[in-house]
Amino acid sequence: MEEIPGKLKRTAKKLEADGEEPMLIAPAIVQRYASERMMAMVRMGMLDNIFGYLLVTKKNIHFIRPGLMWDKVQSIPLDQVTDIEYIKEFTTNTLKLNVGEKAENIIFYDDVDGIKFYQYIRFKGWKEELQDQIQKGDQTEEMAGPK
Repeated sequence: MEEIPGKLKRTAKKLEADGEEPMLIAPAIVQRYASERMMAMVRMGMLDNIFGYLLVTKKNIHFIRPGLMWDKVQSIPLDQVTDIEYIKEFTTNTLKLNVGEKAENIIFYDDVDGIKFYQYIRFKGWKEELQDQIQKGDQTEEMAGPK
């Protein structure tokens, strides 16, 4: 697991307390919340001006906009994601995340982060990890014997 940026520590602690371990963290913004200025900074890769993060756990995708007093968090359960696709791969690092009939465009500061997220969602890496965790729990109960 990569290091949690200072701006996200407050929210990451709350998520970990709820049993959600961060699997992937990337600077990214949801397009509908972004102004033209913000999008220009993202396209230029200005990592000193990060307006939001995408934090993926084994259960949810969290879009986080850090604030001084509190963070704005929008969460989507991973099992409700129906599709993911590149829409402006080489110009703005934008992915479209479909949740049923609705969709969100996510703009990544770095194309490598977008690729990691795409692969994690597209190839259901989160489902495999969840199944492994469930199987390990079953094996632990079997090894413990009858109660």
